[in-house]
Amino acid sequence: MSTWSTSSSACGATGSTVADRIDNPKARMNRVICRGAAVPDGWVVVGEHHSPACDGDGANALVVKLPGRREVVTADSPVPDGYRRVRETTVDDRPGWLIERGDAGPD
Repeated sequence: MSTWSTSSSACGATGSTVADRIDNPKARMNRVICRGAAVPDGWVVVGEHHSPACDGDGANALVVKLPGRREVVTADSPVPDGYRRVRETTVDDRPGWLIERGDAGPD
């Protein structure tokens, strides 16, 4: 059985800083990693999913991505450098957070 790599290079996160990639639509595509794997630096967890490549039944994988200026993430998602938690919310009826990049202006 194969597993997803947890390196940032496997998630398309090579060659530039998170700030350089943050507004790149191609870089912001979702990726899936097995539950229990380390979330790559600078990435956030935006949901759960079932993957046949991961052990277990049910939601055995995490959906991760590079965050945009504002992002809704799961409650246990890492918060990348330069971001802050703004307010509690829900993700798929589960606890979550709205996070915001430090330089985000008003709506």
